Amino acid sequence: LYISVLEVRRFLLPVRAKNRSSFGHTMFLSTRRAIALTCVVFVFVLLTGYQSIKHNYISSPFHVGQVLKNGTIGVVSSAASSLTTQRPFWTTEQLEPRFAYVQYATDIDYLCNAIMNFHRLSLFGAKHDQVLIFPDKWTEGDSKEAKAIKKIKQELPDLVLRPFGLLSTHKGGATWAKSLTKFHAFDLTDYTRVLAFDSDSQVLNSMDHYFLAPMAAVAVPRAYWLNEKDTPIVDQVLGSHVMLIEPNKARYDKIVKEALRSGDLDMEVMNHMFKDSAMILPHRRLALLTGEFRGKDHKKYLAPDEDEEWNAMGEVSRAYLVHFSDWPLPKPWKPRTDAQWQAALPDCPKEEEEKPDRPRCADRTMWSAIYNDFKDDREKYCRAWV
Repeated sequence: LYISVLEVRRFLLPVRAKNRSSFGHTMFLSTRRAIALTCVVFVFVLLTGYQSIKHNYISSPFHVGQVLKNGTIGVVSSAASSLTTQRPFWTTEQLEPRFAYVQYATDIDYLCNAIMNFHRLSLFGAKHDQVLIFPDKWTEGDSKEAKAIKKIKQELPDLVLRPFGLLSTHKGGATWAKSLTKFHAFDLTDYTRVLAFDSDSQVLNSMDHYFLAPMAAVAVPRAYWLNEKDTPIVDQVLGSHVMLIEPNKARYDKIVKEALRSGDLDMEVMNHMFKDSAMILPHRRLALLTGEFRGKDHKKYLAPDEDEEWNAMGEVSRAYLVHFSDWPLPKPWKPRTDAQWQAALPDCPKEEEEKPDRPRCADRTMWSAIYNDFKDDREKYCRAWV
């Protein structure tokens, strides 16, 4: 319905009276006409709106609102509605999802590493819960680990402490043998999703956005340093030092059973159980190794952008996590000789020059900075009990 301004004016304004004595009567008629026109327009709008609503809505089986024909739901607020009491099939569709960063510790050094990383997560603004998995025997007694746990409770009241039984295998060294303890993260079923990573890593930024990745029981990066470009996908090795997990009791029981039965290490167990089903997270920026700064060929790490120029400073500034891996150099909390340190230093060619986006000898600079940060954090956060 289209009514021009001129038509309204013509309808409302009286025809000029032939004599001035009829002016008052004309104004009275104009007012009555205006009221009548307003009523007509109001009724027309009501009828048009009703037809539009009737056309676009269909009855809803939920009885809490109306379902649009395009599939979206217009929900009427109701505490007793059947829709809001439905339990979603996928855990990440819960009305109030809970996310958490998870680390595990099996000795005093790894406990210190975990606490350092939790502090770094907070420093970088990570918003989700922080959960520490540790042996249940640390909850009592006078061991240095038990004393440390008591102190941590006082200093970090928001840290969620989860004691578990120690899981271990007969393979590998003592540290690797106890790495199966990380699988307790699968049993944290009060969380929608957890990001579990080894504590011999250093947090470089918040990783909150990974919790919003597509739904998958397990999501991990590939162990890029072990894979070749032409290796079939089914034969490529998955990493286990960082895992995005949807906790599940049945899956947890299955993993623990397989780990104890096979006696394999954590990476072997993960590849055996999830090679054909795990969602792959891009390894770049999430699975960076310190050993990458000592290498000459960075194509595996830069993949699929193998032709991109390696920039150590750029990679560190964009990375979220770096894993200490410089064998035969000991882990940064272990004693080392000066000869071992010098032998492990990344090269610094004399002909290398400073560039606008990086200093001279950027590999050595960034690698050394990572180790120095670790040393400073250990002194700052663990001095009282390590």
